[in-house]
Amino acid sequence: MNLDEQLKQLAVEAQQHPANTSPRQRSLARLVSTIYRSKKLVRPYQGQFPGVYEEIYAEAQQRLFLHLCEKIDQYNPNLEVMQWANFLMKRRFFTEASRDLMPAIPKGVQRSQLKRTPLETLEKQNPVELRSHASVSLSEEVIQCIQEDHDHVFQLTHIEQKPAANFQYIALRFLEGYSWKEISIELDVKVVTLSSFYLRCLTKFASKFKEYLRQ
Repeated sequence: MNLDEQLKQLAVEAQQHPANTSPRQRSLARLVSTIYRSKKLVRPYQGQFPGVYEEIYAEAQQRLFLHLCEKIDQYNPNLEVMQWANFLMKRRFFTEASRDLMPAIPKGVQRSQLKRTPLETLEKQNPVELRSHASVSLSEEVIQCIQEDHDHVFQLTHIEQKPAANFQYIALRFLEGYSWKEISIELDVKVVTLSSFYLRCLTKFASKFKEYLRQ
């Protein structure tokens, strides 16, 4: 099974389960993880944001993944998932992230390149408001699992030489609605490092979440 077939299967599988149920969350987690690991996600406007491109890209990537989880029912199986994801990344989320992380337009970048693409009502909402509903994209049971952390593994798993930047703290802050930029400033860790660490942990602890949900 190639990448497109695998992603389509996961997307359709998620659609078949009711919102906020464990089976849907498992399918969505696998979908996002597969997209992330594929390295096929478009990287728009390379070379135009020297020094901050990776931070903008990491923020845009998180917004995209949240949107895919919240709006998976809008996916049309006649299209490829990567086609849908890349369109949203290039035409919406990278632009929004660049505006939020860089209030001033950098020299040499045309305003037309940063024009916001008009979309449906939901897409007109502030991205921070969308992120504040991140808890909807993870089942309440998974969030509870992270909070309880019975064997302290989430708290002990942290960014190198940064014990305060542990998975439990980062995940709960993000799910509370804090942006990657805010968490970055608080912990003195780059946005790209935070977001990559968070995604790796979701994949790493997937089996632990499943075990908790079976209890």
